[in-house]
Amino acid sequence: MRILATGKNKPITLHGEHGFTLIEILLVIVIVTVLSAMVIPSFFSATGASVEGEARSMQKILRIASDEAQLGGKLMRCSVYNNHLSFEQASADGHWHNLADPLFQAYAIHAPVFIEKAYLNGDVSLKLSSSNQEKPPLARFYLWPDGRVSTGRIRLASHASSAMLMIQLASGAGGIHILTREEI
Repeated sequence: MRILATGKNKPITLHGEHGFTLIEILLVIVIVTVLSAMVIPSFFSATGASVEGEARSMQKILRIASDEAQLGGKLMRCSVYNNHLSFEQASADGHWHNLADPLFQAYAIHAPVFIEKAYLNGDVSLKLSSSNQEKPPLARFYLWPDGRVSTGRIRLASHASSAMLMIQLASGAGGIHILTREEI
């Protein structure tokens, strides 16, 4: 509401004039800009996984599987495929069974990241004959109850970028770790 003064000391008010001041408009623009700067990077990072994030997740699940083999006192193996890891445990009758724990059931790699190569030390490749039509794994790593781990590497890459990281598996303290560019 706007008040106008007249010569007779009677204020006259004009109704119907609405609007925003320049300061109010600038304040809204600043708030929208700040919120956009916070939300937009989160949106784009959520649309595709990063190689580093997948490597860290894979490192954690492999360490947990190694701990599980030690705590349970049973041999475990991890089959590595291009888009997932499969964890199995040896039973008393000598057969391999998928782990019932949901944490270990077909750990999936999120696109655009994929497992480019997996190999045991000495670049031992698996020649698996399979009666069913299942595609053989790139490699199989064994996790023993005494804390030993098959020695080898898993290389992760991305379809969306040239990023690449490697996870090294070895026995001993800190045996499952992500290699830096200098170590590759």
